[in-house]
Amino acid sequence: MNNNFCAFILSHGRPDRVKTYKTLRKSGYSGRIIIIVDNEDKTINRYIDNFGEKNVFVFDKKYMSKTFDEADNFKNRKSIVYARNYCFILAKELGIKYFIQLDDDYYWFGHRGVKGAITTKKLDLIFNYLVEFLKNTNVTSVCMSQGATT
Repeated sequence: MNNNFCAFILSHGRPDRVKTYKTLRKSGYSGRIIIIVDNEDKTINRYIDNFGEKNVFVFDKKYMSKTFDEADNFKNRKSIVYARNYCFILAKELGIKYFIQLDDDYYWFGHRGVKGAITTKKLDLIFNYLVEFLKNTNVTSVCMSQGATT
């Protein structure tokens, strides 16, 4: 896997249910995985126990709330946008040029076609293709869709 690439898994309050971590590995991803949690999460230590201190990064949610217009009248910070924005700061600090942001509950990676849904075992290859696409075009981001496997 490309050394300039990382998978960020964004989570809160579910340290024992981060399905995406196992799903990435099962789907052929061999690169770095970082779990992102905020400092308002009461289960931070359990994340560290489960994934290791070097793989869990904690950000200050209140600080992040002051870095952009939240468009939030409730002021309860119950949104994933803080973690999504923090990923850009962390990537820059770690020298990571390319990354993917994933929620913590993904149980399948694959694609759909005429023959139905097909599970992938080649995420390294797919992510490398996406990075090459970004390198060779003026595109600044790529989005993959998500859905259930029915």
